[in-house]
Amino acid sequence: MKKSILMLASLALLSACNKESNEPVVKQEQKAKNGLSISMSGQVDLPENLARGLEFQPFTGKNGNTSYTPFFNGTDIPALVCFYNDEPDATSEDAPYVMRQIVLGINNTPGPDGRMVSSFYFKQDQIDPNQKLFQDHLKPHARRDKAKVYTDPETLRMTLVVGFEVRGGNVSAWDSQPMYTSRTRYTLPTDLDLTKPIDYWVAQGARTGITRPIFIASEVKPTGVVDGKIVFSNVKLRMLGSIIKARIYNNDSDPHVIYGMKIDKVGRGDLVFEHPTRVEIPDTRKKKLVPPTIATDAGDSGYTDRYINLLFTTRRTIQPYKYDDWLIYLPLNKTESNGRLEGPVFSVLYDGNLGSTKTGTTQRLKPLKRDGIIVSHTFNIKR
Repeated sequence: MKKSILMLASLALLSACNKESNEPVVKQEQKAKNGLSISMSGQVDLPENLARGLEFQPFTGKNGNTSYTPFFNGTDIPALVCFYNDEPDATSEDAPYVMRQIVLGINNTPGPDGRMVSSFYFKQDQIDPNQKLFQDHLKPHARRDKAKVYTDPETLRMTLVVGFEVRGGNVSAWDSQPMYTSRTRYTLPTDLDLTKPIDYWVAQGARTGITRPIFIASEVKPTGVVDGKIVFSNVKLRMLGSIIKARIYNNDSDPHVIYGMKIDKVGRGDLVFEHPTRVEIPDTRKKKLVPPTIATDAGDSGYTDRYINLLFTTRRTIQPYKYDDWLIYLPLNKTESNGRLEGPVFSVLYDGNLGSTKTGTTQRLKPLKRDGIIVSHTFNIKR
């Protein structure tokens, strides 16, 4: 049964700074020949003298519950960014976008409460000197080019993602190679260890076994134009999905080796970062925009299973009527079916006769109302 929900109070990983901190902006020079410059900045908590990666720092929340503050403790982190326009278009399913791999730099300074405060930044001039990616729409009555992304602050949107694998060994602040959905990849993880640094510099296909929680800022709107800059303020990356504190109870008279968990109803494979598109609105001639999102890789369209087998990195034996704990990160923690939300369904994978793997009784979690929380739940091996 569900025991408790531990608050994850500070999952706002990156938040926009005040004016003195260089607010996140997309800067469009008034002269087209000068091209496009992009600048972003924000803050993230981190401790001193730790290796590069993500850390979860435990602390006591207001209600006495244990909470965790995530922070990066390196000098830079890889990310994916996608710019697009949020506007109606009834003639095409295409939605122009610009997607790139980028690198966010991090600077560390002591905060007033004793913790280290890390400011992030992205600042790369002349990324678009030939005006091929973005369309200058700061001038009135500009001609619309439907193959490009407008920098009109009324319609320009940004989605920022941290956690996906790095393609092609990119270490550039702005990768010159365009990214598409098929080029993005997040390999489904194994169990999670909050006590160790989590390296985010993982190449595609490396399969290191490191579980990296994904952080995302979706549909970020500009707050206006200041001195030719389109300002994005209050940019916050929050954890996608949930962390499940799984207490596995051996309610059998024999000891059992725990292999992992079968998880149903929340995907069937690795994840991709899907670009924006448009879909028809039923019973109308209009189309609505579907913004960039993280989803299960479609793969073979004939593959209908929706479960994943999550195998633990450390197999442990549980004695009769005893328990042990594992942490599981679920990027997708619910799904929608016939207009209703469904939560994940868990089954324990454990040793059977002659080295076989047995699947335990199914146990369903209610769909969580929001992402970024830790849920404690006890799972029995048998009914």
